[in-house]
Amino acid sequence: MSIPSVLFVAATLAVSAMLPMPIAAETPAPTPDPEEALDEGLKQFGYLAGLARGCVVDQQQTDLEREALDLHAGIGRLLGTDRAFLFAAAFGYGTSVVVEVEQCKEVLSKYEERVQSFRAGRGAR
Repeated sequence: MSIPSVLFVAATLAVSAMLPMPIAAETPAPTPDPEEALDEGLKQFGYLAGLARGCVVDQQQTDLEREALDLHAGIGRLLGTDRAFLFAAAFGYGTSVVVEVEQCKEVLSKYEERVQSFRAGRGAR
């Protein structure tokens, strides 16, 4: 290798060392924390249960509230009272939101899916 080509390679390396590296290459994407994901899921479940309460007639509200209390107790037994509180607080907030009648079918369908999923996960029917 001749001296000019060695100087060219050295100059190229020196210039490339001064260029900023892309930030995306330096920092890997953060992995979601499973504990935070669980807490967020419980809040969404409670909120959905509260919305569902607003979608049923007065005679069905008592049954839905009993079911929510049963879910709350199950969450408390399985995951602890802090997480049961997240569910209950989100349920209370969901009951304060007015749901349009057109959305009730979807809300009730999602609620039933989540209830069945939760019960299947804990071995209940």
